[in-house]
Amino acid sequence: MANVRTNKNVCLYCFGTLDQQRVCHSCHKKADDSPAPPHHLPRRTVLNEKYLIDRALGEGGFGITYLAWDISCGLKVAVKEYYPSGYVNRMPRSNQVIINSKQNQAASNRGLKRFIDEAKTLAKIKNLPGIVSVRDFFSANGTAYIVMEFLDGISLKKYLTRKGGKVSCDEILAILRPVMDSLVSVHKLGLIHRDISPDNIIVTKKSEVKLIDFGAAKQSNLDGKSLSIVLKQGFAPEEQYRTHGEQGPWTDIYALGVTIYYSITGTLPPESIQRLYKDTILRPSEKGAAISPTQESALMKSLAVYARHRYQDVTQMITGLDGRQNNAARTATAATRKTLTEGVAEAPETNGLARADSARLSRPVVTQNGAVRQRTVMQSSAGIRVSPAPAKDPGIKQESETKRSYRSVSQPAVPADSAQSAQSAPERPFQKQKPQTSDRTEYRTVTVTRERKPTFMERLFGRKKK
Repeated sequence: MANVRTNKNVCLYCFGTLDQQRVCHSCHKKADDSPAPPHHLPRRTVLNEKYLIDRALGEGGFGITYLAWDISCGLKVAVKEYYPSGYVNRMPRSNQVIINSKQNQAASNRGLKRFIDEAKTLAKIKNLPGIVSVRDFFSANGTAYIVMEFLDGISLKKYLTRKGGKVSCDEILAILRPVMDSLVSVHKLGLIHRDISPDNIIVTKKSEVKLIDFGAAKQSNLDGKSLSIVLKQGFAPEEQYRTHGEQGPWTDIYALGVTIYYSITGTLPPESIQRLYKDTILRPSEKGAAISPTQESALMKSLAVYARHRYQDVTQMITGLDGRQNNAARTATAATRKTLTEGVAEAPETNGLARADSARLSRPVVTQNGAVRQRTVMQSSAGIRVSPAPAKDPGIKQESETKRSYRSVSQPAVPADSAQSAQSAPERPFQKQKPQTSDRTEYRTVTVTRERKPTFMERLFGRKKK
């Protein structure tokens, strides 16, 4: 009798088939059957009759991200679940997410809408080389899910750690160039990321560099309306600390500047909110960074405290940073892109089954009377039978086809003063705060509150009334 593949005997390492001893026929690894934390989806849960959950990759205040298998084509994907910590609970045995109190109902629903908006935002900007791609999004278990391409690699922060804490300016510009080029297209759509940092930039084993986590992305407030205060300490410009701060491409430019500064010096500059009181930032060359005078001038312009003194779009920033590179610098930049994977771990393991042998599980999730239950639909005495999937889904881009080559930096020389024009605007009054000095390189995400009625974001993510 032929082997029957179910969600219980699929190898989560290579998508092969487990034997009776729970050892895979293909990769010969023993299945990890350790239970997941109670608030996580259990291992081997099938979502939307298509995505087989493996384990959690990470979690935060917004939700939980899981590693999963797309059953229809045998590809690894990342599934992000909306799960606002402290506001919801998961019911045992049903995986249903419920709001834990009536007073959190409105705030949680608004957060769910924002989560869906993130999926729609990413759907608008797919197929950009420096931005993570969204494959699918759907509702289930009383919440919502976003399915994204799985990026097999490490964060830029970890990459820098493996490189000794810092790299040259030419090297970090070569790494960030796909992200910067993609941000030009993102900003043209009127979107700003608002959370750029080494934590949210992934360097993959295929020499790709991708910007992730658009949970803080918003439309530019060109009409002057306020934006919610969502920021990453140390990387956010001063306008991000204000509910009515005018945010736009220049907001992401400041965060990019801090990312470059951190990458070449190993330390963060003083927080923008402190620089309003007294600007004590040191130039990278004063910290021994490998950077040319032209690049340093462009970087310091990107790090200007006030938005009107910064570049107004990423194209200007790119021109300022590498517009005067000589041939030797261009050659070094191209070499950096070719050897990018040296700081990343060795190539991932291959799948135990060919694409043609991938399988689709038969309706393991059934809805009855408004409750979502996990049960097995018996088609034989052995369990759920799995019908073979097509050899290749022409609508899905295979992993082997996602390799891209970096363009060498060969921009024509541009005078340093050609990109210095900036729009003039009156300074906004801002409350001075006591300066704080710190040499630490660790950073964390914070939410700034004021003595006022709490906003929906503060209620949603746990800020208390004063």
